[in-house]
Amino acid sequence: MKKHILAIGAMILTSFALTACGGKKEETIATNIEAKNENTDDTKEDVKDEELFTCLISEAPAGVPFTDLTWKGFERIAETYGAEVKLIEALDKAEYAEQIRAMADMGANPIYTMFDAVNAVAIELAPEYPDTKFCLIDSSMDTLHDNVANVYVDSLEPAFIAGVVAAKTTATKKVGWIGSLDIPVINRFKDAYLAGVKYTDPEIEIQTAYVGDDSDTVKAGEQAKIMINRDVDVIYQTANLAGLGVIQACSEAKIKCIGVDEWQGGIDPCVFWSSLTDINGAVFDSFTAYKDGKFTSGRTNYGIETESAIFDQRDYDALPDDVKKEVDRVVTEVKDGKLDLEKLLNDN
Repeated sequence: MKKHILAIGAMILTSFALTACGGKKEETIATNIEAKNENTDDTKEDVKDEELFTCLISEAPAGVPFTDLTWKGFERIAETYGAEVKLIEALDKAEYAEQIRAMADMGANPIYTMFDAVNAVAIELAPEYPDTKFCLIDSSMDTLHDNVANVYVDSLEPAFIAGVVAAKTTATKKVGWIGSLDIPVINRFKDAYLAGVKYTDPEIEIQTAYVGDDSDTVKAGEQAKIMINRDVDVIYQTANLAGLGVIQACSEAKIKCIGVDEWQGGIDPCVFWSSLTDINGAVFDSFTAYKDGKFTSGRTNYGIETESAIFDQRDYDALPDDVKKEVDRVVTEVKDGKLDLEKLLNDN
């Protein structure tokens, strides 16, 4: 096991903490706003590179794993297109409308908001700014307006595939899942994983547990040890920071672990598979569509159909051939519409 795994994991998860980029000069802002007023139909014409300015308004600050993962997409936007990007940490509900209006008035386009408390305000304000595009992240809400899109990354596909891989990998025919909290977004991971396992081998025993906290590594490790003592040899963790405790326990017991959201194989070799929530790729792709005049309102799910990453190629390359073949088959059948994962999930 790598030494100081928790410290290493914490460093990885916090290394992307960012400070907001400097504001635009007043004359630049004025030029951008004037240009946008002259050319409001950006769904028909490419947006000029010098006008590119976008932002993320989130109620979760930098340092929170999902915020940092999302922000990678904005870093890529800045690097690829030379766009100005800005992270707004709206930590008080009273700030949401004020921050959204401020960014819209400065000429940010599109404006990304994250988590439904902020997303609801964006939907409410969207009619006031018909020339501004709004992109909701991690939202279950209806977009309602033509200038609002839902940038959606469903955990169903990556978690289902993780279940397939776990079922094909276990030697004891016992696998586990440990989540942070008993809430819908976490249960989506659990239900999809269980469906993938049962689809692959209905005889496999599945054990599940909640940590009850998204940062308690000690309790998460204890939950993992209980499963390990019951002969579970593959554990999928969707426990946020607490998941580092699961990884540590798996490493000490020399069993396999499945990571979540981003590639976690660098934390410890026991993490042989990671189910990716490619929100950073979805942000980049949605901005590219806006830039190319192809902004689409409503919900777009970034997954197998859009060829977004749901697992890491390094993990795939290391799989035995028979497991690769099964993963390939499932992905192909989902893409071709022959395999309905939502139906399989609901049938379980």
